Amino acid sequence: MASKSSIEKDRSIIRELVKDPRQTNVALAAKVGLSEGSVRRRMERLITEGQLQFAAIPSAAFMGRPVHTLFEIQSAPGATEQLIDKLAGMPEISYVYHVTGQFDIIAVGYFASSNAMRQFWTERLGHLDGVMESRSVMVLRVAKRAHEWARDIAVTGDEDPAWEADRELGVLGSTT
Repeated sequence: MASKSSIEKDRSIIRELVKDPRQTNVALAAKVGLSEGSVRRRMERLITEGQLQFAAIPSAAFMGRPVHTLFEIQSAPGATEQLIDKLAGMPEISYVYHVTGQFDIIAVGYFASSNAMRQFWTERLGHLDGVMESRSVMVLRVAKRAHEWARDIAVTGDEDPAWEADRELGVLGSTT
């Protein structure tokens, strides 16, 4: 189990990376008060543990997929996991969530046109075994992208202290 001091050092590295992911390890080390080697080793461990990921996130519209749609799906009893797996394998779908409430699954897709979205919804999604009901919600404007929540934390440093208790209890996954 990592100490609170060690976790705070890891978080300081991540906060700095969120502000500027393209900075060098040397520059990062100077900002967080560690050696370059220590920063490099910590980042390698964080990546291996799945606590840190690097990705290029292009605009879906720029990449030819301007129609952003959420699909709310109610599955037949016992069909949820199978539907999640099928949706996760579809190239149009970027996110698949198993959720609580009236619907069991929310899937987020990006499409070249509203007609392409309609065809996907009626001809593919609507014909999947186990779909009892589905609704689509087209996004008109994105005011904040999902990964941007980390920028707020990077600026304020207002992580939830309960995270530590959850991690110690194993709620957030393995720390090995």
